[in-house]
Amino acid sequence: MQLFQKKLDKNTPIPLYFQLKGIILSDIQDNCFSVGDTIPTENELVEYYHISRSTVRQAISELVQEGWLTRKASKGTFVTKPEQKSSYIRSFEPFYQQISRLGKTPRTELIDLNVITPNPEIAKKLDLKQGQKVISMFRRRFADDIPMVTFQNYIPYDLCSFILSYDFKVHSLYELLMNNPSTQIANTKTIVSAMNATTEDIELLNVKVNTPMLYFHNISTTANGTIVDYAFAHYRGDLNKFEFDDSPKR
Repeated sequence: MQLFQKKLDKNTPIPLYFQLKGIILSDIQDNCFSVGDTIPTENELVEYYHISRSTVRQAISELVQEGWLTRKASKGTFVTKPEQKSSYIRSFEPFYQQISRLGKTPRTELIDLNVITPNPEIAKKLDLKQGQKVISMFRRRFADDIPMVTFQNYIPYDLCSFILSYDFKVHSLYELLMNNPSTQIANTKTIVSAMNATTEDIELLNVKVNTPMLYFHNISTTANGTIVDYAFAHYRGDLNKFEFDDSPKR
């Protein structure tokens, strides 16, 4: 049995199914498995990684849905290739997962991370009391070394200070929030607008003057209505298309 090259890290908050999915996808993209090869069975993966069958099934099911694997009854699960026309980004999907699903290599550059006193507008959006701090995070994200989007997040410090112990070149903010019971996102309100590139967009995203951009304003809340994130995203309009869903994906 050919096994996958990487191991699961059970000491991080990143879901095991998501880690396993990434391991399988990485080995396929690195040509450790060729189109038409069978991957290890569910039983073999359960035994090798010491994880539940439901965890294995979720990872494989998502790769089947995305076109990287196909199941054949009584024969096994085989490596395939997704159709290139599937070039949509899903609004509630972590960026790493979005870009990997499209067959590209994701990378994050953390430009700024600070605890600050918010201005009145930000404090109001986050429903903060006077004097409460926020975590300000600004990132640029790439697909195959092509800059795709910048993210500016404002996150309530009192609720989310735990995120400061993580490396955001490696960890997903979305996954960290989703896997903490007090910050699990249940709803996101999104406003999308189209505008020409700003001076900052031109510099950070390598676009030309008057390039169309897609601007997202997001407010994410828990099931009880607590605001956990107020975010702005600037996506290149020439490289991004979006597929919207009604609820966040775990």
